[in-house]
Amino acid sequence: MMMPELKFSRHDAKAVQGILDDVVVPLYVASHAEVSGDPFYSSERFAERVRGYLRAPAFEIVVAYVGGTAVGQAFGYALPPHARWWQGLTTPVPERFTEESGERTFALNELMVVPEWQGQGVAHALHDELLRGRGEERATLLVREDNMSAQNAYARWGWRKIGKLRPFPDAPHFDSLVIELPLGGMEGAHH
Repeated sequence: MMMPELKFSRHDAKAVQGILDDVVVPLYVASHAEVSGDPFYSSERFAERVRGYLRAPAFEIVVAYVGGTAVGQAFGYALPPHARWWQGLTTPVPERFTEESGERTFALNELMVVPEWQGQGVAHALHDELLRGRGEERATLLVREDNMSAQNAYARWGWRKIGKLRPFPDAPHFDSLVIELPLGGMEGAHH
């Protein structure tokens, strides 16, 4: 199958306010139908989580368009010092692994593509576009244990599992993955 011609738009936290209800939430709803019955995955909870992410430093979202229609999105932010992100770890990790400087780790919060465009390289293109040029040493993300297509894709793209994490008390356990970023500081080579 041929890769569709994608156009990307990048938005910072302030700009997302203008597209949250018309683009960001509808893309989420369209791409998460299989879990829509779980209250944690409701569009209201998702919008609430996004509003929280918008307060984080260096928040950025990339939206993919095909022929003017939004078909996917990826977003995240730089973990600040004393980030809450790692507090949900339920498995041990190396000492100092969870120390954050505000410039060490980019948290990839969400990567999603509407069903009719899945399996056509859109997610990988979005992933690469979001991470391209990031200055952090590494990125991290959470993936559902049962989401084998995402698990397999992240493994192909170079991510490695570092443990289990439960981000909110009512959330399921996720696999926590990390990847080194090419522009990351010299320290990145020593991990």
